[in-house]
Amino acid sequence: MAKLVLLGTKGGPSLRGEGASFLPTSSHLAIAGRSIIIDCGLGVTASMVKAGYSLTGLTDIFITHCHSDHILEFGALLHTAWTAGLDRPVSVFGPPEIAAIWRQFCEMMRFDITIRMADEGRVPFAAMAQINIIDAKTSDPIRLVDEDGLTVSAMRNDHPPIVDSYALRFDADEKSITFSGDTRYLPSLAGFAKNSDVLVHEAMLAKGLSHVLAKTKTSDDRLKNHFLAAHSFAEQVGQIAASANVGHLVLNHLIPPERDICSDADWQAETGRSFDGRCSVGHDGMVIEF
Repeated sequence: MAKLVLLGTKGGPSLRGEGASFLPTSSHLAIAGRSIIIDCGLGVTASMVKAGYSLTGLTDIFITHCHSDHILEFGALLHTAWTAGLDRPVSVFGPPEIAAIWRQFCEMMRFDITIRMADEGRVPFAAMAQINIIDAKTSDPIRLVDEDGLTVSAMRNDHPPIVDSYALRFDADEKSITFSGDTRYLPSLAGFAKNSDVLVHEAMLAKGLSHVLAKTKTSDDRLKNHFLAAHSFAEQVGQIAASANVGHLVLNHLIPPERDICSDADWQAETGRSFDGRCSVGHDGMVIEF
C-alpha cells in the first residue's frame, strides 16, 4: 500500500495565521520502498519528521517548478537531513534552475558546511544532492524514473510566466498517483492522470480571490491577473478528475487557504459541479493510503 501525507496545502508563499492549510506546498509519498518529497515549501522539514518519516531515510526529491512556495526549503531540508546523519546522495529531480539553486545554497552555507565537515567528520555536503534536470521539449510526457518497480513520469503543465513547470505521475505495484503541480486549466492533464488512484490537483475559488488580494496588498492588478492566467478553478479541477476517471481527487495548493473564507463545503460544491467521485479538501497533515 502507498501512503501520501500532505505536509503543506496552502497556495502561495506567505504565512497568514494558523489554520487547516497554514504551510505552503509540500507532500511526502511512501511508495515502492522510497521516501519521496514532492516540492519543498516552507516547513517541509519539520512536517516530514512530524509525519513520522526519518530525514536520513529520504531517497528522492521532486520539484515541480521554482516558485518560492515550492522550493524555499529545498536546501534546508537536505542540510538538516545531513546534520541528522544523512551520508548518501538523494536523487533530486527539478527544472533547469534547480542546479544553480543547489550550487548557490552550498555556497551560502559554506562557512557552516566547512566547519561541520572538519569539526564533526561529516561527509561532503555538496554530494548529498544528485541533480537530475527535468527538461521536456514538448508537452508529451517523459520518463524520469523506471527502476525497482517504480515509474515516474513528468508532463509540462501551463503555469505562466514560468516555462519549466511540471505535473508528475508515480506508478508502482498497480498503484498510481498524479500531482498537477501549479497549472491553469489544462485538459491534456486528464490523459496524463488517466485512471490514477489519486489525483492531487491545485485549486482556487473565485469567492476568495478578493480576500487573498487584500491580504497580499499588491499595488495593481498583476497578482490578480496571475491567478486568473496560471491557476485552476475548483470546478475545472473536477472536470479534469472526471475526464481522467480518477479514484480520489485531492484538492491542494488552496487559494484561498482560510476555511472561514471558503469552507470545505464551498470547495466540494464547486468540484461537485463536474465530478461526482470521491473528493477531499486537503489540509496540512492529511494522510491518504491507496
